[in-house]
Amino acid sequence: MAEFTVVALPLLLVGLGAFETGRWLLVRQAVGYALFEAARAGVVSHADPSAMAGAFERALAPALGIDALPDPASVGPRVKAKLQAREREYGLPMARIEQLSPNRASFDDFSNDRSSAGGVRELDYDYQRLHHDTVYLARYGNGAGPHSRQTVFQANTLVLRLTYLHAPYLPWMAALLRTLADSGEEDDYVRRARAAGLVVIRRDIAMPMQSAAREHAKNENLLAG
Repeated sequence: MAEFTVVALPLLLVGLGAFETGRWLLVRQAVGYALFEAARAGVVSHADPSAMAGAFERALAPALGIDALPDPASVGPRVKAKLQAREREYGLPMARIEQLSPNRASFDDFSNDRSSAGGVRELDYDYQRLHHDTVYLARYGNGAGPHSRQTVFQANTLVLRLTYLHAPYLPWMAALLRTLADSGEEDDYVRRARAAGLVVIRRDIAMPMQSAAREHAKNENLLAG
């Protein structure tokens, strides 16, 4: 019994660790796909936050164990309700999507002369190569705007960053993450997540715009509100 205990306990811990790692990889793959769907919706909807949030929530359903077949129209609200329940449990949002580009500086440098309803600024989208060569090279020297440090091509690339919080099954894994809460991380959201014993999954995606991006006030967390 003593020999069995000495051998079995490490094997059990390794097996549980492998299970938790596999589950983490599966969730990471699933949320990466959901972020891809959010970006794909954004590039054809003028970077509309509501369109991106809706696409992300629908694509996230499998990762949360929600079946989309019985009633596809209810998938988004069911996902949102489950995320809100977890937010109440842990005290912070379980997912955050930041729009890194185009940002306010991008619109400062590359807005066109048109604006959508309500005076919302719109990026210079059409004939980008022509405008880069004939307008922005002369205006900005190297074609990079002084505020954004981007070219017109970079400004017309949608860049999203997802931070997703994954709750491990194993209590000792949560305890380990709590010890990393003050490990020099500058992001308060991430520090709070680790203090709550959650695994932080980060994914970035970049996709060329297929429509003229419009400026929206919400870019810190597209899923909020």
